[in-house]
Amino acid sequence: MKKKLLIIIICAAVLLSACSPRLIGEAKAKEAGLALINQVFDRTETDAKVKLEERPGLSYVNGALIHMGDEDPIYYYTVKVGALAYGNSFYYAEVNATTGVAYRAEKSTSLVQLNDDEQSLAHSIGTLDDFHPDAFLDEQEEGKAIVWEYVKTHLAQDVPVFGVFSDMIETDSVDFPKIWMEYLVVLDDGRMFSVTLCWPTMEVIHVVERNQDTESGYKVWRQP
Repeated sequence: MKKKLLIIIICAAVLLSACSPRLIGEAKAKEAGLALINQVFDRTETDAKVKLEERPGLSYVNGALIHMGDEDPIYYYTVKVGALAYGNSFYYAEVNATTGVAYRAEKSTSLVQLNDDEQSLAHSIGTLDDFHPDAFLDEQEEGKAIVWEYVKTHLAQDVPVFGVFSDMIETDSVDFPKIWMEYLVVLDDGRMFSVTLCWPTMEVIHVVERNQDTESGYKVWRQP
């Protein structure tokens, strides 16, 4: 009887371990997240706070990604450099907790410093109530060349860029008069990146590979 009970317990443990994803651990997540932050933003950061998170899984139904409720959760690590208010950080990355691959990196707009000319330009656009995305279409068009060159030097040195396409133009009450200009970048090998510039300095503040982001239920980005 004891032998049979022991076998049942062992079998149950094996089944549970088979169902639970094997996570890479905080040390490897920290290494991958910092590597991506340093690559994307030309940094040499060596320390960060790491935390395991999860988000609901998604299903691909009739050409759309939706949450059905019975999907396995997606586990990922957040990697944060520096501390700001409300849990924010100077630099931020996400790492897939099962593959160990980093796929998203962000830079706080508080690090975006405007010179005198840029400060004057930013204040000349009026108040947040005056803001309208269409007023920045010319600036966004000019930013395509910046994004194109950035992708070639930071993300895909050996893969041609198929095209850079304008996406959203946004801001909020915290960042205004800084404006976010988003772009979709398509490479010849099928990878797609979202790259966001911060106007008026036009520096990169956000990079994510859209077709491999865990938030979309896809596999994650492998660094080049």
